Amino acid sequence: MRFVLKTVRRMVGLALFVGAALAGGVLATHFWMRLKFHAMLQQGVPVGPYMDVPEDKDMVTLVETLRQVPFKGPSANIAGMARGAVMNSFLLFLNAARATSGIMYPYPEEFEHVVIKSFDGTPITAAVGIHKDRPRPAIVISHGFMGSKNDHYIIETALKAYSEWGFNVLGIDLRNFGRSQSLSHSPTTAGWKESEDLLAAAKYLSELEEVTSVGITGFSMGAGSTMLAAAKADEFPYLTGGAIAWNGYADARRMIEYISTRPGLTDPFMPVYLGFRLMHKIRREDMKDYIDDPEQLAYLDGGFESAGFTTYVEKIAAPHYGVSADEYFDNASPARFLADVQVPLLVVHADDDMICLPSEMDEVLKVTEENPNVHVMMMPAGNHCMFRYLDREWYDKVMRDFFTYWATW
Repeated sequence: MRFVLKTVRRMVGLALFVGAALAGGVLATHFWMRLKFHAMLQQGVPVGPYMDVPEDKDMVTLVETLRQVPFKGPSANIAGMARGAVMNSFLLFLNAARATSGIMYPYPEEFEHVVIKSFDGTPITAAVGIHKDRPRPAIVISHGFMGSKNDHYIIETALKAYSEWGFNVLGIDLRNFGRSQSLSHSPTTAGWKESEDLLAAAKYLSELEEVTSVGITGFSMGAGSTMLAAAKADEFPYLTGGAIAWNGYADARRMIEYISTRPGLTDPFMPVYLGFRLMHKIRREDMKDYIDDPEQLAYLDGGFESAGFTTYVEKIAAPHYGVSADEYFDNASPARFLADVQVPLLVVHADDDMICLPSEMDEVLKVTEENPNVHVMMMPAGNHCMFRYLDREWYDKVMRDFFTYWATW
């Protein structure tokens, strides 16, 4: 009995130590990020493009140039994963509930918090940084599933784009995530309606006199949303500065079924699967405070094992929007619409992505053979949305060069 108690105490002590260390890492990251931001502002914000931009812009030429940017590759993967884990500790689990979502890494005073109406009337929260000295291009930056605009990889990119690259910036909380989930019960649609959230944000920016053009970039589910937004740019002509999708997917049904299927105990995806289940269980408990439909409440009362996403689509999301589950999945699958893309769209993916598998790019690569506006860069490493942590110089250069090239200055 004493041995058991001693073991339990050690495990609890270890858990507390790890938690305190991670919390310290997050706090230190916050202050360091703010110091760098203000240091870059003091150095002076660029007044124009830092690179020569040709009058005759060409997607093929640009992408070939980006492919030549040196990339550290798999050798930096372990260290990059560790950095990403520390800097984003707790965030996904905090984002699962309305009360705690978006409380980490607050934006500095240079950014204004606004509420934007999406095209179906859903209110969307955003942090907007606008330069007042002269009109400048803007970038909309979108998080992934269970994320928010306050996630480290989002806000760090936003602050750098604003202070070092000279862009206006909007960090968005997609519907049902971040602070947006406190404003309405509009379930996530795996990119379908979120693409309109991004275009509504682009419309908001394009109507400001300080904005010359608007680009969009997104990660994971935000990448799927970005690809769908690019396909809708003819109908909603507010995406005028190009788009980059990081670690996205082609088929929403396949993607949701994959993350809802229990892998083997030794499968590297198992920890991710359990994390998704836990986050969704937290979200379901939170939803009980504003769901009153008896059938939906019965679903929400299910245990940890039933905390999957496919059933959520069938029971909660699809009925909310008045469509069948099949229509929901079709509307959220970028591969069905990419042939119609008429704006520059770069899709960046990693060969070792264990969440959005590399095979998700097979259908997208087929589109690139027919549509010169769509290009895919498959990288040998980067895992899932970890490029910024694996090779920050490469990530910054690809992002900055792409949006500088397509912007209106």
